Amino acid sequence: MRNSRRMIRGVAVLSILTAAPALAATSFMGGQWEHQTDLVSASVPGVPQWLIRLTAGHSTRRNCPSQAEAQTHPEVLLQGDDSATCKLRRLSMVDGKLEFDTFCTNKHFPDGLLVSSRGSYTPTTYSISTTSTGTKGGKPVRILTTGAGKRIANSCKNSG
Repeated sequence: MRNSRRMIRGVAVLSILTAAPALAATSFMGGQWEHQTDLVSASVPGVPQWLIRLTAGHSTRRNCPSQAEAQTHPEVLLQGDDSATCKLRRLSMVDGKLEFDTFCTNKHFPDGLLVSSRGSYTPTTYSISTTSTGTKGGKPVRILTTGAGKRIANSCKNSG
């Protein structure tokens, strides 16, 4: 049961793997950021619905990219699972609208998931809805999450 809980939390984290463009007219600002992810629903083979309902909720994490990282590699800002390997499929950040599709694998989903996020952003905030789909053991996986992030400080000296 403990491993199933970790897997569900890992699923929620993997589901918010998003990134922003390398150089956009409006990009994210560097500094201390706080991110929240809410698991809305999940259908994962081998994980009972009662366990999904039990672990559904939100998780919070922080990171602190430099201004250069935030502008040229905003995926550093939004990477939710350091153990995942992701390949960019589509990215658009225009007029405050964010659309991002990536294909990610991790130890819980070695066959991979297509992670598709849509939402809005400003230089200091973002809000997204994410649908992750794929297979596990040949059976379909579908995970829905919402997420939001905000810049909470200009520097990293008080992070943690």
